[in-house]
Amino acid sequence: MKISLLFLMAGSVHILAEEYPERNHLDNHSEINGRITEERGVFQNEEKSIDGTVIDDTGFPIPGVTIQVKGTSIGTITDMDGNYSINVGSDAAVLVFSFVGMKTREVLVGTQSQIDISMQPDVLNLNDVVVIGYGTQRKGDVTSAVASVKSEDFIQGKVQDAAELIKGKIAGLTISKGSGDPNAESTIRLRGVISLEGSSTPLVLIDGVEGGLGTVAPENIESIDVLKDASAAAIYGTRGANGVIIITTKSGKRGTDTRAGYSGYLSLAEFGKTLDFMGSDEIREGLTDFTDKGYDTDWLEAISQKAFTHNHDFYISGGTKQTTYSGDFNYRKEEGVIIDTYNEEMRMSFDISHWMMNDMLKVNLNMVKGLHENSATNANDNGASNIYRQAIIRNPTEPIWNEDGTFREDFQVNYYYNPVGMIKERKGSYESEWTRITGNITIEPVEDWQTNLMLATRRSNSHDKGYYTSEYFSQKMDNHTGYAYHSQADSKTDNLEITSKYNKNFNSHRLSLLAGYSYQYNLNQGFNANNYDYQTDFFEYNNLNVGAALKEGKAGMGSYKNDNKLIGFFGRVSYGYANKYNALLSLRREGSSKFGENNEWGNFPSASLGWTISNEGFMSNVSWLENLKVRAGYGVTGVIPNDSYLSLTRYSLGSSYYYENGDWKPGLEVQSNPNPDLKWETSEEVNIGLDFSVLNDRLGGSIDVYNKETSDMLWRYKVPTPPNLYSETLANVGEMRNRGIEVAINATPVKKGRFEWNTTITASHNKNKLLSLSNDLYETANEQDDAWLGEPISIPTQRLEIGESLGNFFGLKSVGVSENGLWLIENPESGEAEEFTDNMLNNDNYRQYLGNGLPDVYLGWSNSFRYGDFDLSFQMTSQLGFQILNEPRAFYENNSIAYNRLRSVQKAPYGGEYTLSPAQKQTIVSYYLEDGDFLKLTNLTVGYTLPVGQNSYVEKIRAYVSGDNLFCITGYDGLDPELSNGNVRSLGIDWRDKYPVIRSFTFGVNVTF
Repeated sequence: MKISLLFLMAGSVHILAEEYPERNHLDNHSEINGRITEERGVFQNEEKSIDGTVIDDTGFPIPGVTIQVKGTSIGTITDMDGNYSINVGSDAAVLVFSFVGMKTREVLVGTQSQIDISMQPDVLNLNDVVVIGYGTQRKGDVTSAVASVKSEDFIQGKVQDAAELIKGKIAGLTISKGSGDPNAESTIRLRGVISLEGSSTPLVLIDGVEGGLGTVAPENIESIDVLKDASAAAIYGTRGANGVIIITTKSGKRGTDTRAGYSGYLSLAEFGKTLDFMGSDEIREGLTDFTDKGYDTDWLEAISQKAFTHNHDFYISGGTKQTTYSGDFNYRKEEGVIIDTYNEEMRMSFDISHWMMNDMLKVNLNMVKGLHENSATNANDNGASNIYRQAIIRNPTEPIWNEDGTFREDFQVNYYYNPVGMIKERKGSYESEWTRITGNITIEPVEDWQTNLMLATRRSNSHDKGYYTSEYFSQKMDNHTGYAYHSQADSKTDNLEITSKYNKNFNSHRLSLLAGYSYQYNLNQGFNANNYDYQTDFFEYNNLNVGAALKEGKAGMGSYKNDNKLIGFFGRVSYGYANKYNALLSLRREGSSKFGENNEWGNFPSASLGWTISNEGFMSNVSWLENLKVRAGYGVTGVIPNDSYLSLTRYSLGSSYYYENGDWKPGLEVQSNPNPDLKWETSEEVNIGLDFSVLNDRLGGSIDVYNKETSDMLWRYKVPTPPNLYSETLANVGEMRNRGIEVAINATPVKKGRFEWNTTITASHNKNKLLSLSNDLYETANEQDDAWLGEPISIPTQRLEIGESLGNFFGLKSVGVSENGLWLIENPESGEAEEFTDNMLNNDNYRQYLGNGLPDVYLGWSNSFRYGDFDLSFQMTSQLGFQILNEPRAFYENNSIAYNRLRSVQKAPYGGEYTLSPAQKQTIVSYYLEDGDFLKLTNLTVGYTLPVGQNSYVEKIRAYVSGDNLFCITGYDGLDPELSNGNVRSLGIDWRDKYPVIRSFTFGVNVTF
C-alpha cells in the first residue's frame, strides 16, 4: 500500500509529497521520521546511495530536514548534525529538501554521490500547514481568515496563560489582563462584541478538546491557530461565533532519539503604578476630615510586597519507528503584590502514540493533570471588603495595631476597615484540580482514507475552605465569634467524535472530504456549608459542626446540579486546482438540550473561495511578486445560552420562607417563564481577504474586511404578571452588527551576514452597532440606561440605544465649577451652563452622549533581532480612539468624602479658579472621562545562546532577561488604560476596586539535553 508521508517539524505539519499536500497519515501532531517505503518497479534494480549535509544560510547544520525522492514515498530526514543518507533509483531522480520556515529546494541527482545544500529562510512559506477545524490545510490552500503563531514566535518571560503568548501578534484578536491578580486569566475578544446575554469569548480547543487557557503549560504549546471568520469556524456550530483558538501541544517524533529539556525562570514584580493619595502631611494640614492620630502609616505599603515568581518546566520526548512518546511537567508559584495572594500550580501531561499493522492502525493516548491552589484572601472582592480599596482610603496617621496587639478599627466610619487585619484574620485556601484524558484510534484501511474515533473526558473539581476569625472586622461588627465555610464544585464533560477523511491528489486536482459526528455531555454539581459563633479560633474550618449557629438552626447548607447535551453532524468538502483555485464548503447540523422544544436543531453552513493570482500564467514575468491571493468567505455560526433549562419554567425552593403554625417553612418561587421557541443566537459573516508576498518573501501580509451580523439575539424582556408567572422572559429578538478591517504585515527589513531583523505589524478596526431589541411579540425601549456604579454614586454611566454602539457613555457634561464649588453642567438644549442639582442625574434633558469605551483601532508591533548567539525581541501594543471612565477619580477626587482623597482634588477643574466644595457630593460628570489612547511596551526580552561545544550531555543553553509592562505612553491619569472589559455591558470603566496591574522583571534559562 502506498503511503504518503507527513511530518511534524518544529510544531508544524510539513508535507513531503507534492502530490499529497494535505496528507495527514495517521498522525495526530506526531512526526513520521525516517520511515522509508521502498517503491518497486523502475528503481528496483538501479539503487545508488546519496549522502550529504544540509546547512542554513549562516553555515549551521539543520537537523530534521525532510529529503524526499520526488514522485515516490522514499524519504529520510537529517540527523542532529544536518547529515543524511538516502537511496535513489537512478541518476534521473530528483531530491526534494523541505523544512518548516525554509524554502523548498529540488536537486537533480545526476552523477553525484554527495549532495550538500544550503537552505534559505521562507518568511511566508505557503507549504506550512495551519490547523483548521478537524484537520489541517496547506497555507497556500487556505480560503478563510486563519492566523497561526508557532512556538518560536511566542512572547517570552513571565507568561501566565496561553493567550499571553500571542498578545498583539494576530490582527483582530484583543488580549488584555487589566489586573495584577496572579489568578486572573486574560480577557479575549475577536472581532468585537456580538452578544449581550451570551458569551463573547472564543472557543478554545486544546489538542481537539475544549478546555481553559490556564489548563495547559505555556512551555508545552507548539502552535496556536486562530479561526477568525465564520467560514472557518462554522464547522463548530453554536460554539464558533466568537472565533476558535486551537492550541496544539508538543509531542514526540517518530524515529528520533530521546530528547529532554528544562526551562525555568525567576521573576520579581511590583505595582506598575500607584494612585497619588494624600499622606500624613496633608492630613495634618487639615485637607481632609481625618483627625491626626500621630502616626505615619503607608497603608498600601503595609499590604503589598515585592512579589516573587518561580516557574520550572521539564519535558522529554522521542520515538521509535512504531512508537512516539512525550511528557511535560510544570510547576509554578506566583506571589501577588498584595500580601497573601498567590497562585501555585502543578501541571503534567503525557502523550503516547503507537502505529501497527504496517501503519494501517494508530492508537494515541493523551493525559493532562493539573493542581491549583490560591489563598482565601480574595483581593478582587468588590465593595467594602476589597482590601485594596481599604488601603487607599485609610487615614495615614492611624496605626495598624492597638496597644494590645489587636488590629485598629474605627466602626464609627461607614465601610471603613483595617486592610492588614482583613488579610491576617482570614484563613483558608481555594484548591482545584482538573484531568483531561483523550484517546484516539485511527484506521486507514485503504490509501488516502482514514477514520478516527476520539473519546475524551474532562473532570474538574474545586474545594474552597475558609475561616474568618473572631478578630475579623465583620465578626466584631456583628458580635460573632468566627465564621467557617466549605464549598465543593465538580464538573465533567464527556466527548465522543467520529471523523472520516479522504484526501486525494490527481494530476492538478486536490480533493479533501470530511464527515463527522460529535457528542458532548456536560454535568455540573456542587455543595456548600457554613457555620459561625465558635468557642475558639483553633479549629478554623476544620471542625465545622461545633459552631453555635448550627444548634440555633442558623447555619447554612446548599447544593445544586445541572447538565446539558450538545450533538452535531458535520461535513466539509475542500477542492483545489493547479494551486490557483481553491474552494471550501462545510455544513454542521447541531442540536442542544439548552434550546426550546420548537428549536432544538439548527444548521450552520459555510463557503469560501480562493484565487492565487500569482500562479496564473500571465503573472509569470512579475519577478518581484511571490504570492498574491484573494479570498472570499461566508458562514453562519451560533451563540449558545450560558445556562441550562432557560427555555423551561424554573422554580426555586427555599429562596424565600413563610411562617405557618409557629414554623418557618421554605417557599416555592418561579424563577423564569417558559419559552419553547428559545434558540441559539445566529451570527452571519462575510469576509473578503487578500494575502501577498513580495521581494523574495521579505515583505508580506494579509488584509481582511468583514461584516458580521447577529440575529435572534437573546434579551430579557419585561412581561406582565399575570398572565405570566415571572416578570421577565428570555427571548431571541435582538440584532447587532460588527464591521471591521484587519491588516497584518510581516517583513525582514535586514538580513545580512549574522544579523537578521524580523518585524510584524498588526492593526484592526471594528465598528459595533445595536440594530434592534424588539419585534412584534416582545418590545423594549429603544433607549436603556446601563453600567451602574456602586454606592454612594449609584447612577448609570452608559446608555444602550438602538442604532448606536455598545459602550456609549451617557451623562452630565461638566464645563467648570461654580463659585459655590458645585459642578457647572451644560444644558444640551440651550448650551448654557447651570449649577449642579440632584434632579439632573436621571433627567434626559440634561444628559448627553460623552464618548465611547470601545477603542476604534488596535495595534501590535512585534520585533525580533538576532546577531550570532545574541537575540532581542520586543512587543508593543496600542489602543486608540476611546474614552475611560476613571472611577477612582469620581470617588476619591472629591472633598465631601469621609475617607482619604487624591491629591488632585486640590486642583481647580478645567484650570478655573474654584475647587470642589464639600457640598458637592460624589457623582459622575464628564470631567472624570479621559482619553484612553496608549502605546505600551508589553514585553522586552534579551537572550544569549551559550556555546556549549561538542559534548554528550547538553545540546543547547540559552539564558535571557525579560521585562513586562515596562512603560506606557498615555495621557490617562489612572493606573492603566488597558482594560479587561470582561463585562460587555460596562465597557470602558476603570473600576476602583480592581487589583492594580503589575510590572515584572524576569531571568530565565532554557536547556536542551
